[in-house]
Amino acid sequence: MNDTDPEVPAPQCDGSTERVPPYAPRVGGPDPMAVAALWQQELPGLDVTNIVLASAIHRIAQLLEQDFTELVKEYDLLPSEMRILLALRRSPPSYALSPTQLFRRLMVTSGAVSKQVHRLCERGLVSRHLDPQAPRGQLVRLEPAGRHIADQAVRRMSTTHAGLEALDRSEAQRAIVMAQQVLSALDPSVGSSGPNADE
Repeated sequence: MNDTDPEVPAPQCDGSTERVPPYAPRVGGPDPMAVAALWQQELPGLDVTNIVLASAIHRIAQLLEQDFTELVKEYDLLPSEMRILLALRRSPPSYALSPTQLFRRLMVTSGAVSKQVHRLCERGLVSRHLDPQAPRGQLVRLEPAGRHIADQAVRRMSTTHAGLEALDRSEAQRAIVMAQQVLSALDPSVGSSGPNADE
């Protein structure tokens, strides 16, 4: 990225736009193939395929998380808070989940979810309600303001997300199939959790 890169309007919480660079500066990281070459020099004949694959996936995850973090800053949210909004948005028809469902889907502690939900409630993005299906249970429900932010974020990521849009759609689909194969090898439960599996 350089000083001549075009700027794009970014959605703000109040519905206005602010012109910002399309990508944040990248966090530096090693080239997985270069790392593999170094290992092969030190241990000739060693098959380092697993190391290369793991390093590439880790680097991809870093870049995607960096992009996501920059996106949610525009809404004065933490990534974990945005993920709560997205999880609720994917939960029709009531757009509500129990705290237990949230921390299981997001793979965080119940204490972390409680803190994040409290902050989102203070901003009017979610609300707490009694769960009619569970004695003394609670539900966290997405409010219209939270839905608006979630929808903006999903539309933004579907259009521009860390440079993934540079892949043509056929390349992206092939990458999805390969990524699913890798994920299934690491986690055999993948594919059994239904449409509400979280990012």
